[in-house]
This record gives sequence, C-alpha cells and structure tokens, in this order.
Amino acid sequence: MDKWKYLKYFRGLYWNFTFLRPLLAGIYDTIFPSAMKFSGLGLTTRHELPWNDDYDWGTFRKASVDIKKCFDFNDQDITMGIDLKNIDTCLYRHWIVSYAVRHAIEFTEDNDFNFVECGTAEGYTTFFALREICEHKKTANNFTMHLYDSWDALKKDGLTKSESLRVGYYKTLSIDRTKKNLAEFNDKVIYHQGYIPESFSASPEPPRSIIFLHIDLNAAKSTIDTLNFFLPRLSKRGIVLFDDYGHLSFKDTKKAIDEFFADEPGVLEKLPTGQAIYYR
Repeated sequence: MDKWKYLKYFRGLYWNFTFLRPLLAGIYDTIFPSAMKFSGLGLTTRHELPWNDDYDWGTFRKASVDIKKCFDFNDQDITMGIDLKNIDTCLYRHWIVSYAVRHAIEFTEDNDFNFVECGTAEGYTTFFALREICEHKKTANNFTMHLYDSWDALKKDGLTKSESLRVGYYKTLSIDRTKKNLAEFNDKVIYHQGYIPESFSASPEPPRSIIFLHIDLNAAKSTIDTLNFFLPRLSKRGIVLFDDYGHLSFKDTKKAIDEFFADEPGVLEKLPTGQAIYYR
C-alpha cells in the first residue's frame, strides 16, 4: 500500500473516530513531513508566515534584508547575542512589532504621532518600527520616536530576586552604536539616556501624548514605572507592546503586567512569541 492509499484510509479513521485524532495526526506528520516555515525564539510553525503576502508587508520584508546591511554586527561585544547568522530567528518577533505599529497608526484617534520605546538596546525592534512608520502615508513626515535606555549595565536597584541574577548585563551597550544603526532616522528620533524612572523627568522632555509604547526592560518594577508614566498619555485605540511578557526568564514581569491590567479597560492579547499587546 503506497502512502496515498494510507492517506485515504487514515482520513476515514480521522473523521469517524475523534478519540484517535491525536494519534493519527502524529502518524500523518511522519508519513507526510512538511518543512518548518519558521523556528526561532521558542516558536516553531509549519503554517504560512503572515509576512508572506503578495499584496502587503513589503516594507517588513525589505527591512528584514536591509537590517543586515545597516547594522553593526562585527563588534564582538554586542550584548544582545544577535548576529548575521541568527537574526532571522527574530523575524516573528520583529513582525509583531511592525504589526503593532501599523495597528496604532491605522486606528488611533490622534493626529499627534508620537512613538516610545523603552529598552532600545542595539535598536533591532526600533528599526522595524521606524521603517513601518516612515512608509505609512499618515506618519511618513509627521512623527517623533522617543527612545529610552540606560545604554549601561543593569543595576540591582528595584530588581526582584530572580532578576538580580542579571545585574551587570548590558554593560557593553553603546548609544553611539545604536545611533549609527539607526542613522537613516536620526532626524526623527529623540534619545533619552538614563535609568527609568529618573529619565522620564530629565531632559529632553517626554512626549505629552503617544499612540504606541514598546516596553522591553527585562525587569518588573521598571516595566510598571513605565506603564504608570506613559499609560495616561496613551491615546484612545493606542497600543502597548510588551516584549518580555511570556518569556520564561521574566516571570516576575508577567505577574506584574497581569496585576496591572486586571482592572484596566481594554484587551491584553498574549502571543505565542512571548510578546503581548495591550489594546486601549
């Protein structure tokens, strides 16, 4: 019996005996193996990828190629562990960033287009966000991106017990390297160097209203400090994107976010990439 006859036979069993479906699905994958479409950062799928679209997401696809030309991947001290060989494992994460930015632009009820990212590091996610913003007709020449980071070592102050294991991380980050990576956007970017929350009250001034906030701080307290400061400034139908929400190394951050939004209006969408999006 060839595999096609097996397929016909197994289909009959699959539809007629529901209790056998998990077993039959495993047998099907063995007989008819399909190539993985994507695998990276804890997510593996055989399904079609959302950015593979003949009519949309061209900006994202181009950015995923251009970042390899625009960024400095040669420095051995790069803290984030991303290089030319593995950056494509971040594609799903980066597409979520692009999607969240697009959603904020399309649906927010504000004509003052201010974007904020807290925890910029080398600027990988920033690059994808800015490419989407620059290519959108509503925001191409009418926006400001505010970037917050210490570009320095993680301090112990305010960290939980599990987070304190990371004290000293990120000490090789460089604001100059980030500016070089994002050079094509520098006239639209405002850099706020310093530790959160102190940098919120320092110069340059923060935006009075925002439509998009990306938080990637790897620490619960600074995440909540950021929400307390910027959520009142978030426009109706604006977006908050969390990078660390479902990451197993940052369970304290997830717990803090869940508690924060327990009584807040809006929807917190939890994603298989480990990210989460809050829709106001």
